[in-house]
Amino acid sequence: MCKTTLYIATTLDGKIARKDGSLDWLNALPNPNQIDHGYGEFLNGVGTTIMGRNTYEEIIGFGVDWPYIGKTSYVVTNNKDFKPSTPETLATSENLTDLINELKKKSEKDIWLIGGGQLIAAFLEKDLLDRMILTLIPNTLGEGIPLFPEIRKEVLWTLTKVEQFETGVVNLTYDRK
Repeated sequence: MCKTTLYIATTLDGKIARKDGSLDWLNALPNPNQIDHGYGEFLNGVGTTIMGRNTYEEIIGFGVDWPYIGKTSYVVTNNKDFKPSTPETLATSENLTDLINELKKKSEKDIWLIGGGQLIAAFLEKDLLDRMILTLIPNTLGEGIPLFPEIRKEVLWTLTKVEQFETGVVNLTYDRK
């Protein structure tokens, strides 16, 4: 059965974006050898992506081609009139538990929870995450959107893998106990 995985970059102080949603700090990391920090391998195992509307709009704002061609993408939003402009992308306000259970029944590849913070919190609250891969970027932002905003539920995780890269980035993989 496929897994629902949060794969996300975070700063040392636990921020996933600046206060305004910007991810510009990701490009500030010196990476002369263009290491992808495991992204390509992870993406090959993904069949479905899911993200919040703000995250979707931030990705669209990068001004690049849609990076998830060949994968079904879901944008979670309360705005019933929202229409995604990218291929194979659906807007949904469906019950998250029902959506994830249905996707797991029919998917051979993993489901990638891309973000943002509120959606991550909802997935944790509803026990919908099986794995987390946190790409720890050696940077602090001070202010910004936290990785885990307003979580009211304790969840135990087991560290299953640590990858260190020459850039100073560390990938920490946690599986749910």
